[in-house]
Amino acid sequence: RLHRKSLQVLPHSRSLMTDEEHPDGAAMEGLEDLSDDVDVKETPELPEGVTKEVITHAPDGTWKKPKAGDEVTVHYVGTLEADGSEFDSSRGRDQPFKFTLGQGDVIKGWDLGVATMKKGEVARFTLAPSFAYGTEGSPPKIPADAVLVFEVELLDFISKDDLFQDGGVIKALLKEGSGWKKPSAGEEVRMSLRSTSKDETVIEDKPELEYVLGSEVLGDVSKVLDKALCGMKKGEEAQLTCSKDYAYGEQYPDGVVLNVTLHQIYETRDVSFAKDKSLMKKQIVEGEGYETPKDTFKVSLKVDAAIDGSGATLPGFESKTLEFALGNGEVCDGIELAVADMKKGERARVTSSVAAMCREDQVGLKDISAETVVLEMELVDFEKAKDTWNMTEEEKVQFATERKEVGSKLFKQGRIVLALQRYKKVIDMFGYIENFAEENKAKAKALKKVCDLNQAACQLKLKNWTAAKSCCNNVLKEEPDSVKALFRRAQAVFELKDFMECMKDLKKVIELDPQNREARKLLKDAQGLQKEEDKKSKGMFTKMCQGLGKGPLPETAHDAEGGAGPLPPPEEPRASSSSPAAAEARTAAAS
Repeated sequence: RLHRKSLQVLPHSRSLMTDEEHPDGAAMEGLEDLSDDVDVKETPELPEGVTKEVITHAPDGTWKKPKAGDEVTVHYVGTLEADGSEFDSSRGRDQPFKFTLGQGDVIKGWDLGVATMKKGEVARFTLAPSFAYGTEGSPPKIPADAVLVFEVELLDFISKDDLFQDGGVIKALLKEGSGWKKPSAGEEVRMSLRSTSKDETVIEDKPELEYVLGSEVLGDVSKVLDKALCGMKKGEEAQLTCSKDYAYGEQYPDGVVLNVTLHQIYETRDVSFAKDKSLMKKQIVEGEGYETPKDTFKVSLKVDAAIDGSGATLPGFESKTLEFALGNGEVCDGIELAVADMKKGERARVTSSVAAMCREDQVGLKDISAETVVLEMELVDFEKAKDTWNMTEEEKVQFATERKEVGSKLFKQGRIVLALQRYKKVIDMFGYIENFAEENKAKAKALKKVCDLNQAACQLKLKNWTAAKSCCNNVLKEEPDSVKALFRRAQAVFELKDFMECMKDLKKVIELDPQNREARKLLKDAQGLQKEEDKKSKGMFTKMCQGLGKGPLPETAHDAEGGAGPLPPPEEPRASSSSPAAAEARTAAAS
């Protein structure tokens, strides 16, 4: 018989069979008629001396092959090529043969050949003596220098991995998972865990367990679970055979077995606009497909729960299904931002550290005193709007006009983030308009310019100074004398402490609009602060000169600009406008 012991190959020395009687040729019934349709094709991954002929292909959709370390289960029939006589057969014993692939438990030709097979495949391997029993053979059935032929069927295999490459934890795949996503450090999962000793005594059994990878809350086995879960998919079942060094120590000196099932991967995403983790969405149930709602899509959203950080229901909350068009500001900012990241059928838990983002009168949350708000909701459905790429030029211009108006309404309401998103949408729509008709091109350019200016105003409100400057630059490329773009860029570079650029823009603003009082006030502030910078530079240069020798003092920016320039004095004195309150006032006036 083909025992694991007897099949170990130190080629030339181990016997393939015991001295027990072998089955006769009848055991080959049912295999002979397969040879007529053999796909005689040598597998290129096999070395010379091992040829493979596929007799029966694996079922459609089967693609995985076993790797070294996997436990494989096969049926086989072995014959001598010289005379076709059979020397061994697992089919005659009606007992499949199991062995660990790539560990030298079998002859070399088997380790190489079975590794090329898929589950359900039947193949014929012809092995040269160097890949079988060599010059010694395996008397009395296998003579020296014999070429052997094996018909092998791969019945099944259990994928096994040495997780830490030291034999301390061996992972066996019991059931394939689905999808492609695997959890990573910091992500939360729902799993089941059952640990038993080698004598099958239950150590612990946790059928429903929520666990964050890397949290180490499960003590000794945390390291093992973190490593195993990182390679698992949803629905996958695995068995982890652990030595005492990886689980429970001397308490179980013979080691333990952990059975793990990964039920759900809780994907957690930062859906806040600033990506500052002020609004986090935890996916509890996966949705359908990949598509998420876009601007103007009609959405049906069920809000099931609203709790504070301690888990207590927020006063006044009422569960309700909301119907709204995304992006129009019909619901609170927290819901708007979270829904844009959800798929149909998805259930999510949304946590906000800014309570104001979740004030939603439609579910009884007009006033919230809690510091942390947690909403549980389900995206029941959404209805797609017409895609912008499928619109005519006229439809795009009309759509952009409407979205710009929505943005302006949201800006006036103080919902700056949502307004900014609407303006960005319009700008992105008109990224390329060269093939537009002249009338539509002119309208598109005008809309894009207005939205760039409005986006700059939003970025100033949000204190994103560099982004505000970039928006103004876009406008000034096409219209160098735009007073609004120059002034808003001056506001941005003022906050970036580039006072020279600020003064340059403001002087041009005053040249174009002599009555612009805000520009005059900001110019005075910029000149004052630049003067302070010049004094610091002079002092530093003086000290350098004292240390290194004599040298002329550099001309300062204030000297080069000639002071305040030919401008009339301001009408009235005012407090320094470099304060946050003054900056806010300037932004509001400019908007």
